[in-house]
Amino acid sequence: MVRLSRDDAARRGHPVWAEVDLGALKHNIKTLSSVAADAEVMAVVKGYAYGHGNPACAETALEAGATRLGVARVAEALHLRDAGIRAPIHVFTEPPPDAARTMIEHDLTPAVYTEAFARLLSEEAEASARRIPVHVKLDTGMHRVGVPPDDVPDALRLLRSLPGLEIEGAWSHLAVADVPDHPFTRKQLDLFVEMLDIFDRLKIDLRLRHIANSAATLALPEAHFDLVRPGAACFGLWPGAALVGSADLRPVLALRARINMTKAVSAGDALSYGLTYRLQHAARVVTVPAGYADGYPRALSGTGEVLINKKRFHVSGSVCMDQFMVDVGTSEAAIGDVCTLLGTDGDHRITAEEVADRIGTINYEVTTRVPSRVPRLYVEDDDDS
Repeated sequence: MVRLSRDDAARRGHPVWAEVDLGALKHNIKTLSSVAADAEVMAVVKGYAYGHGNPACAETALEAGATRLGVARVAEALHLRDAGIRAPIHVFTEPPPDAARTMIEHDLTPAVYTEAFARLLSEEAEASARRIPVHVKLDTGMHRVGVPPDDVPDALRLLRSLPGLEIEGAWSHLAVADVPDHPFTRKQLDLFVEMLDIFDRLKIDLRLRHIANSAATLALPEAHFDLVRPGAACFGLWPGAALVGSADLRPVLALRARINMTKAVSAGDALSYGLTYRLQHAARVVTVPAGYADGYPRALSGTGEVLINKKRFHVSGSVCMDQFMVDVGTSEAAIGDVCTLLGTDGDHRITAEEVADRIGTINYEVTTRVPSRVPRLYVEDDDDS
């Protein structure tokens, strides 16, 4: 893991960076493990660990007690294997056919839900003199991927007949677990149990049954089964408004930049593309070298807020690809001062939830938008959990 300081980032020409608090991540994993009680914890680290960075976050989650990792794509899993991570890594979607052999070579745990992929995987496993543990994805009503209820008996008979495969687990995904008492969640859980009964009737001994995402991990103990799969919650991102404060979770990511220009602007002058922000009074305006190419949404133009020297200010005018401006009025601000786009400065905090509310999206889209050109600075404050 490469650890950089703010000064290191500046020397390398990075005017904007993301600070990733690995101590907070450890705390969150321990908190979720406690909530999950006897169930294993799979830390979901897809999407570059929800924008927080891999393999550092994956390694930290395992150190804190997670037993498995979850990703969406084979390439994400290979990134972790290349970093030396040997823990089980589950790939949630069936990959293109050419990747089947790669999954076997790197000991990845596949999800299976189509006959074509199951047969191919078994053939590749046999060619390697291997028997591969697989997890059968069941469609309990979200209709994204998975074996439909009526097809489960035939699908299981097929999977059991394939010599290269071993059915280790069965799983599904909840569509509205973030909405308390939503009747569809109960419908999904009941259907999941009914589908699990088919495994029992066919005498297929499952080691792992799992359906709980972050929301269900926090709020639905009856959904924990053998394993829970928190993703957003690992990073201190609340999986729904109704769940805010339901556990002791801490935000892991802060996004900051150093002011690179200050200027005095006259009353009546306008700022940035479109000249949409016009100064009512003469003021000091600062330029922040971050923009939508750094994951700071253009939709925050004129509506977002940032923290400079422990005070809140509005984004003034359009967010550009690499820069935006802030009217700081008569406040002091100098080149080199830190501007916080996400995170804490003094008594103020800008959360991913706040940014998401302003632009009409979800909090973990905010963090996953932060691209690779923004360096991750890994810090580890004392974990007092």
